[in-house]
Amino acid sequence: MAHGNLSDLVFFALLAIAVQLFAFPDTLFQDLGPLKAQFDAKSRTADLDIIIKFGGCLILMHGLTLSGVKWNPINGKMAGLGGLIASGYTAFSTFKADSDVFVPRLFYVYAAVLLLGALHIFAFPSNPLPEKSPETKNNHGNFSDLIFFALFGASMACFFYPDHLFMDLGPIKAQFTAQSAALSAMIKLVAGLMLIIGLTFSGVKWNPINGKMAGFGGFIAAGYTAFSTFKADSDAFIPHIFYIYSALIFLGALHIFAFPSNALPKPAAEKKTK
Repeated sequence: MAHGNLSDLVFFALLAIAVQLFAFPDTLFQDLGPLKAQFDAKSRTADLDIIIKFGGCLILMHGLTLSGVKWNPINGKMAGLGGLIASGYTAFSTFKADSDVFVPRLFYVYAAVLLLGALHIFAFPSNPLPEKSPETKNNHGNFSDLIFFALFGASMACFFYPDHLFMDLGPIKAQFTAQSAALSAMIKLVAGLMLIIGLTFSGVKWNPINGKMAGFGGFIAAGYTAFSTFKADSDAFIPHIFYIYSALIFLGALHIFAFPSNALPKPAAEKKTK
């Protein structure tokens, strides 16, 4: 079953985070009860605002994917591994940013939610492994893997060479203008989310059902990222790398939403009658 289990609880938590980043980004710059402000109010810039929106898009897509896929002992391994890496690195980088002192911040909450979802699909999935059939093709070597390699490359670049976002790359203009600690933290969070989504694309055998929610989330993420990038440039199209990210997510979403590589698995009862 894809609904009514821990995946849906994590989905609702991720949905709440996405709503926060979309509609209430100011909460990142203020104390919330015992949670200290994630960023200093003085660090807020147009660059930071746009990557906060991008992070919200990726979190929404990840949440919809968690809720829409029937996770079994195989298809959650790569996505779960990505979640473990993303949650661990988000918590670690937040800890290091506070000079190796634990200060309760929202990013620890985000990391905990990502960790909970990753543990569920990696180690405690709700569904048994489905039987193999001629209609179920290998999930590697198709368009999903092309999207995986592209998103994996983008995430690795953000993890290990974030400077590329601050420079022109041929016809692609610099995405950001000036580096800051807050912007660096958001880049690391976004890198982890792109890694999760990329690994999910490659690890799930997409069929006409399980790709619908993930694909829908991808359409929202791609459209809103492109729109917010356009608006940030005062309604002028300037080629930025976020347009490339939007295109990758859109193509991946279109594949799993409308053109999945596998047929819908037959119900167990139908298999027994044959």
